[in-house]
Amino acid sequence: MIKSILVATDASPVANRALDLAIDMAVRYEAGLEIVHVIRDLQIPASLRDMAQVMNMANARGDVMMFVAEQVLSDARERAKAGGVREVATHVGKGDPAGAVIAQARRRKSDLIVIGTRGLSTTEGMLLGSVSRKVANLSRTNCLIVR
Repeated sequence: MIKSILVATDASPVANRALDLAIDMAVRYEAGLEIVHVIRDLQIPASLRDMAQVMNMANARGDVMMFVAEQVLSDARERAKAGGVREVATHVGKGDPAGAVIAQARRRKSDLIVIGTRGLSTTEGMLLGSVSRKVANLSRTNCLIVR
């Protein structure tokens, strides 16, 4: 039985399709839905991290990324509510997207992770392996990958 669904989104077209499917499943199974957006770490060489200018830029970037994350999640929450989902939660993760999604699914004891095949970083996905592939390979939670 599916009681708790976690869906990852970055507001890309594929992530929006994953969200739509997760909304449909949450309504059909009367399941709770958690929507997760992950802010990637800014990768700065360790030798430069403590420079005042770098810290100021990183803080400014963090503020912008948090604003974007909150907007993405607000829009997704409204879509879920409009679609008939009764229980909707949101979460902003930070760091490695796959690791953050897996950790949140474990914390929330999700029964299913729904994720799109490719988000906003298609080139990185081709070179390093996509987030969805990593989630599917490393998670103990069932995964549904949407194309």
